Amino acid sequence: MTKTWVLMQGRSSAGMVIAATLLLSMAANKAHGSVQDTPVSLTSSSWNADVVYGAAVSGPDSATAFGGQYAWDGADAFVSGTDYLSPNVTLPTYISPTTGYYDTSHVVDFSSAVTNSIMATNTEFEFQPFTSDNVNLFSGGSTGGTLTLTAATAFDNIAILAASAGSGQDYVTVDITLHFADGSTSSLMPYNVYDWGKYSGGAGALPNAVDRSTASSTLTPETSSQLDYNNPADFQMYETDFNLAGFGYSNKAITSVSFSAPSSGDVGIFALSGYANPTQPLPVQPTAPDPAVTLPGSLLLTFSGGTLLALAAIGRRFARLRWPMIR
Repeated sequence: MTKTWVLMQGRSSAGMVIAATLLLSMAANKAHGSVQDTPVSLTSSSWNADVVYGAAVSGPDSATAFGGQYAWDGADAFVSGTDYLSPNVTLPTYISPTTGYYDTSHVVDFSSAVTNSIMATNTEFEFQPFTSDNVNLFSGGSTGGTLTLTAATAFDNIAILAASAGSGQDYVTVDITLHFADGSTSSLMPYNVYDWGKYSGGAGALPNAVDRSTASSTLTPETSSQLDYNNPADFQMYETDFNLAGFGYSNKAITSVSFSAPSSGDVGIFALSGYANPTQPLPVQPTAPDPAVTLPGSLLLTFSGGTLLALAAIGRRFARLRWPMIR
């Protein structure tokens, strides 16, 4: 049976507004399909290489080799000075709303092609601009890589977008370590990073497999361009989901995520997304008295079964109120 509740107009402290907001948020989150992992804001130091060819107004773009020889391609990529690659064989790319052209100087958000194993929705990832450093790249024999958050945050779960190359294997294994705001770290979490061209078993997150081009300043002998025509549209990135609540880490604010080096080949971390723990403490507020706030004339809340319990802030004391049902 559906029950509708009405919160009547009145003046109260800011605490009342917070209580009503929390109730609405809880009701919305019941519709699990509307909740997804979203991009995590990272510092510029998290990105150390440009391995994606993008459109360049002044001439061919440049890129760092991934796996020893090749680089990823963005839509409308200006690789050799003659080729503009079609969007269906390239990475998702930002389109300028004013010009209608691809603009690789912007970040671009896209929905993963696979269903998040924890959230049961499609993760939203974000690529860095293709004309600047856009990957955390590390190789065998290195010290590994680190993604640093712009703000320490606790997460129920996180999702990583990555690929490996050049190892000769279907995947390489690295260890992930979470670094927390209190100075502690997580235990090592093994992580299999699948090869961009051998994705049986990996969760391919790109809407379609993509092309690659030779990462070189000169053209290859195979054609008049650097596009790898021997392996057209056959390369992927992969999503891997980590249930931090299951590991017991969801109440600890993360400051950075570090990765150990693979035994061989390259690993590229292209994006980090997550679902922040909704119960983590709110930021500390000023101690000045809360101003009175006028609530809307009425606020309708609809639930199926049960009784609505609201928290009302009365000075510094909280009363638990049971609102009568309107029939």
